[in-house]
Amino acid sequence: MCSPRSGALLFRSFVSLLSLIAIVSFASCGGGTKALLRPPATQTYQLSVTPPASGTGSVTSTPPGIDCPTTCSAAFPQSTQVKLSAAPANNYFFDGWTGACSGTALCTVSMTGTEKVSATFDPGEVLTVSITGTGAGTVTSTPSGISCPTICSFTFPPNTPVTLSETPGSNDAFSSWAGACTGGANCSVTLDASMSITANFSSENGSGGGSQFATFVYIASNKSASNNEIAAYQSHSNGQLTPVAGSPFAVNAAYMTASGKYLFTTDGTNIYTYAVASDGGIAQTSSIDANQSNPNHCGSPISLFTDRTGSTLYDLDYVSDCANNQYGSFSIDSSTGALTFIALSGAASPVFNKPLSFLGNDMYGYSASCWHYIQEIYGFQRNSDGSLTLVSDLGSAPPMPTPPPGDTYCPWLAAADTGNHVAITLSAMNVSSFQADGPTQIAVYTADGAGNLSPNSTAADMPEVVVGNVSDMQMSPAGNYLAVAGTGLQVFNFNGANPVTQLTGLLTNTPIDQIAWDHSNHLYAISHSAGQLFVFTVTSDGATQAPGSPYNVTVPVNIAIGPSQ
Repeated sequence: MCSPRSGALLFRSFVSLLSLIAIVSFASCGGGTKALLRPPATQTYQLSVTPPASGTGSVTSTPPGIDCPTTCSAAFPQSTQVKLSAAPANNYFFDGWTGACSGTALCTVSMTGTEKVSATFDPGEVLTVSITGTGAGTVTSTPSGISCPTICSFTFPPNTPVTLSETPGSNDAFSSWAGACTGGANCSVTLDASMSITANFSSENGSGGGSQFATFVYIASNKSASNNEIAAYQSHSNGQLTPVAGSPFAVNAAYMTASGKYLFTTDGTNIYTYAVASDGGIAQTSSIDANQSNPNHCGSPISLFTDRTGSTLYDLDYVSDCANNQYGSFSIDSSTGALTFIALSGAASPVFNKPLSFLGNDMYGYSASCWHYIQEIYGFQRNSDGSLTLVSDLGSAPPMPTPPPGDTYCPWLAAADTGNHVAITLSAMNVSSFQADGPTQIAVYTADGAGNLSPNSTAADMPEVVVGNVSDMQMSPAGNYLAVAGTGLQVFNFNGANPVTQLTGLLTNTPIDQIAWDHSNHLYAISHSAGQLFVFTVTSDGATQAPGSPYNVTVPVNIAIGPSQ
């Protein structure tokens, strides 16, 4: 039998039990003690991407988390479907996934555990096409990419089968392939490595007993202030020159350039268009007042040059904004040769003092200057309408090879090949005295897809020139030879991204002011002081002077080369 005290204790225990049951019931109905029953934490798993080699490509995820090579590991909730996307860098191609994914399609990883994925990017193979010979023509590729002479170098995925098709110009014929393809049959290659191919076109124009003329050569002469003329020549396949009927022509031409069937000249105010006849004779068809075309009504057109396609004419407009120099652009009417002013380059600077040399893709043109010892290697982008936009940062030291101790390099001239490489002359100068400290050397630069140049050369592998101070430097049309003028004339092998190598020694010790090439690898050089025109035929074995060279020309000041019609 229970005592009163034990009964009280049982009653209190019963009340406590009822209170506990009430609390639990209240929590299950959403009461304030719900935190007492926490749900289990969500499980996450780590997804890791192996960082791709630097500069080859990137990998990103959906949902966000992976942005490799910056962020290459992230945690995702269990069962999340993570999609990985691979983006190759310029001139690289995605080769496939390994690890949790395979193949080349979009990678989807179901996060049921820790996962690892790798993406492989391979460098593409570069196909470079050159056009040479006495004739003209075009080369295109299947798959698309090559459309030479506009785009003569293109990067394809490794092991891509590529077929090249040739189309000769009017009155021209395709002769043969050279390089990775040979003979006259169809050219098909599999790009298991970078390759170079040359298409040779021959001209079917002839004269007399079949003697073939490769080119017309025009020499501007300033005999006196009131006696100016252009001497015109036909060039035979061996480089020998024959005067054009009616030559010399009474034309006041301080500067000239030729494009297709037109010759363009300037007297420092106007730019004149001359139609080139089938025998090389010239007749003026139009003119434009370049000074009035300039919105500032200042400046004088001096050096004339065209893009690679010959569709746009450019002039170096001296003091175009009444103080500094700019480049003016003019569209060329293909049927009449008439010029229409497009624009002045937005940038103006006294360092702009030479023509631009365009890459094989015709998108970027370059020059160099050491005006007042200011080092400038500058580039312009050629826009869709032919106008020019500066892409270099003027005033910032351009990238240079490391000079000898105590020296700096002074850049002066630029010449681009049919790919994306540029030759630039560099002269070592003492940083204290600003005096020359050794012979001029030739550096090689490579342009990326945005037109930025980076040097490939070192002081040790840049060849020295033997012409002293360099007055002119020109690349052959095929991009395989580089001529340098000064106190004499010298030719080098141009080897793309590899160092330039010497082909000849000094071909003449006569001072040379300007040089030009034709498509048959004839090299023309004029000497103002000697009153002479030199012609050399250049081959892989060296250079030989053409019959009749040098020719006497009274006070030659400018040279232009035009193809035969």
